Amino acid sequence: MAENTIDYKYEKTDEINDLSDCEDEIPTKFTVLDVLRMLAGLLILYGVCCKLWSGNWYSMGSKTSMSSSYERSLLEIPQYWLHVKQSRGPFAFSLEELSQFSGDKSPERILLSVRGHVFDVTSGSRFYGKWGAYRKFTGTDCSKLFSYPQWDMSVLGKQCSSDLSDSTSTELARVDSWLQFFQKKYPEIGYVEELLDS
Repeated sequence: MAENTIDYKYEKTDEINDLSDCEDEIPTKFTVLDVLRMLAGLLILYGVCCKLWSGNWYSMGSKTSMSSSYERSLLEIPQYWLHVKQSRGPFAFSLEELSQFSGDKSPERILLSVRGHVFDVTSGSRFYGKWGAYRKFTGTDCSKLFSYPQWDMSVLGKQCSSDLSDSTSTELARVDSWLQFFQKKYPEIGYVEELLDS
């Protein structure tokens, strides 16, 4: 049997196979699907940035003034308060009345106060409810405890107090920061009569 052999011959040429010498560029073409993927990616990126910045997945701008923040939260006041108080708000609470809304007993509403501003934190009951880690802050005004650094664990052993008279400007700034946090996250339903001016 004869073997078939193939004889390859290579010719030497002077051509340079370098793509950088090519004058013709390959055109880039985007399909409709590519454009939709890019738009979806931009929307996801925007949503993540909004969530990190403002706490919401979508934001059309922030309301920084106290009155506009209160107007926003009026729209979110749970029907429970509109029915019980028979008015649109803001609702006045005494410290004694506020203590009835710690989540321990009926009614099952959970309130807390920061600088005299009362927030309904019932939607965060896993944090503020009967077994929640932040239960200590409910049913009262613990503004003084909000003046400590965020990761200071000694706060959990201190008594709640609304007295900020001996607080430094840094401590007051911390309290104001927490106040803004609650205004963004929970409905502000009223105020504590004794503490509103503090």
